Amino acid sequence: MEAVRTIILREPWEIGPRLLELSLPKNKLLEARDIAVHEGSNATKFHAANAPGTFRYHHGIWALRHLFVSQDWVLDRANGVETIKNIKLGLIVGFCNVDLACVDWRDPQPRTKKGSGVELVAAPLLFDSLPQYAPRQTGSWQFFYLMVDDKGAAELSRPVISRGKFGPMIERIYLSTGTDDDGTAITKDVSDGIVEFDPQIARKA
Repeated sequence: MEAVRTIILREPWEIGPRLLELSLPKNKLLEARDIAVHEGSNATKFHAANAPGTFRYHHGIWALRHLFVSQDWVLDRANGVETIKNIKLGLIVGFCNVDLACVDWRDPQPRTKKGSGVELVAAPLLFDSLPQYAPRQTGSWQFFYLMVDDKGAAELSRPVISRGKFGPMIERIYLSTGTDDDGTAITKDVSDGIVEFDPQIARKA
């Protein structure tokens, strides 16, 4: 299978036109990030240890749907994976808590192992890991994640998904390093790490 170099878009003049192509305005993606991050901060020490990640995941999915579901974007749960889908453009977008975002030398990784349903959705993209390279797309659907780390850094990226992990990225679109335009941090520093809640889908016996 032919491999292609990972595309990384960092500059506003690159990011704007690409997001326009994807029908995913940056301000709405960052609003979804803000909702998820702020809901995660509502967890207290009396909540379960995975509460911050759980809150972020549920409200991140809710925010994507609240902000985007319309004539072109629809709610989708194919293979038990919670996403939004644009049939016209052949796009699927999910939400994921990751360990690190918007860092060139390190591909983001999900906080928890992804379920088999995600691999089925992204099946045409599977490939052995190659640093900074990914397989050329053969399928008709493009699967992106809005990836947010615990400092609020966010990117819209298209990973290869294999064995429950993100492999090489096909495309990475940097949205925010975790600061507002005026330089104010989006989140307060916290000592506890975020543990993602990612429901695993199983067939009933």
